[in-house]
Amino acid sequence: MSKGQRPIRKGSLYRYLIIIVALAVALWYGRSRSGPDLVPHMREIFPRAAAFEPSNGIYAIFSEQDTLLGWAASGRASGYGGPLLVVVGVDTSGEVAGARVVEHKETPLFFRMVRASAFFGAITGRSFAGIDYDYGEVVGVTGATRSSEAIVAGVKDAIRRVAGDKFDIYLPAPRYPFEFGILEIAIILLFAVGIASSYFTDSLRELLRWTSQVTGLVIIGFWKNSPITIAKIVSLLSGYLPDIRSNLSLYLLIVGFVLTILIMGRSVYCTHICPFGAAQQFINLIGGKNVRLPAWSVRLMTATRNLIVFAAVLAALAVARPALASYEPFAALFALRGTILQWVLLLVVLLSSLAIRRPWCNFFCPVQTCRRVLQGIRRKGADLPEASYCE
Repeated sequence: MSKGQRPIRKGSLYRYLIIIVALAVALWYGRSRSGPDLVPHMREIFPRAAAFEPSNGIYAIFSEQDTLLGWAASGRASGYGGPLLVVVGVDTSGEVAGARVVEHKETPLFFRMVRASAFFGAITGRSFAGIDYDYGEVVGVTGATRSSEAIVAGVKDAIRRVAGDKFDIYLPAPRYPFEFGILEIAIILLFAVGIASSYFTDSLRELLRWTSQVTGLVIIGFWKNSPITIAKIVSLLSGYLPDIRSNLSLYLLIVGFVLTILIMGRSVYCTHICPFGAAQQFINLIGGKNVRLPAWSVRLMTATRNLIVFAAVLAALAVARPALASYEPFAALFALRGTILQWVLLLVVLLSSLAIRRPWCNFFCPVQTCRRVLQGIRRKGADLPEASYCE
């Protein structure tokens, strides 16, 4: 054992084992549940339907008079919170009779926006030739590009299957470009600056840190609304791996977050990149105060945060819905969209930031729990100080 390193206590070891087993059981339960019933959704698309005959994953839809009404097929794609399943109906003339989202892992807020959009109504009645089979997203749904694109991809997947099997029309597969633009370049540069800042003087290091925080706030926060969330982490842990071609920024953030902690022992993401941390930092600069809370209250809030994160992740894994774990108020600030709870939480955090440095980061952020776990792994199980502030 190296000098200054504390041994693993048996109580801590048992606690970690219980947590790992509980999460593994929740993951197994969520992944082993039976799939949804497609028939009710097909009845909505074909109101006159009386019989459904599956063949090679495509359902032939018949009326009470045994008249063929059309066909229905399902399509899958990966959204923000995990896999999406849609069912699409096509009538005998080759026009889209309707589409429904059968199963999803997204937040209720996102699907309220989907229902309010005109997407499903816009594709109903259109022929195969009238559908754009390239990369696309749901019109009218902003701030959730990955999930809206998944709905479009699922619909197109189902249409292609019916077109090829029943009409001998082989439609081209959607073309997904490899996205490497301002967001991805900014993430790489911000990590590089955060890593290199350790070798500069204090004044230059502070200047680079403020510059990085402004960049992260503008690009990752207000422009792209793509910070790390617990839902994204749970989604990856659940095995829902989005296509790297259209989600490179997500992988860059997660890999950079993990590697800088494991290699350097500190989170460059938290100190130089996180847009919500930067927002708190700027508000604290306006308030001009840095109240240090008593150690006992920090320990209490840290323990409460860890308990909330564990409960949220456990529930998300058990129902196979990673988006359920996310309670951060990021969307309320960066996209001006959120639940009442998120708006209240945002207001509390921003007001607290006037007197307390990074209150969300220090006492509520689920990513901080992940940071402490990774630091514990790096220190080979040594206990972390409970009253550790995020600087």
